[in-house]
Amino acid sequence: MAKHTTTSDTIWFPAQRAWRTALAVGVPALLGLVVILPEVITAVLEGYGDQVPEGLRLWLLGAAAFITTTASVVSRVMAIPGVDAWLRRWTPFGSAPRGE
Repeated sequence: MAKHTTTSDTIWFPAQRAWRTALAVGVPALLGLVVILPEVITAVLEGYGDQVPEGLRLWLLGAAAFITTTASVVSRVMAIPGVDAWLRRWTPFGSAPRGE
């Protein structure tokens, strides 16, 4: 079995890492904040005769976009070779195990 090796200056597919993070964070954020949460709020307010504010869904869409964008940017920054080298040395969050 071949052992995976990497060098400190090689990060494979850094843009793909950001896109995968956008997908992994964006889908749950969109579903949770834009689809499910307004329905829960509507169900809770139904007994009180209140209406969900008009701009709520749009605000939640903006919140989902902000969360997704922030996670993607952090993922892309973590793929910078210098940042990755620091992460491998001081944290368990590098792209390779410590010492490689």
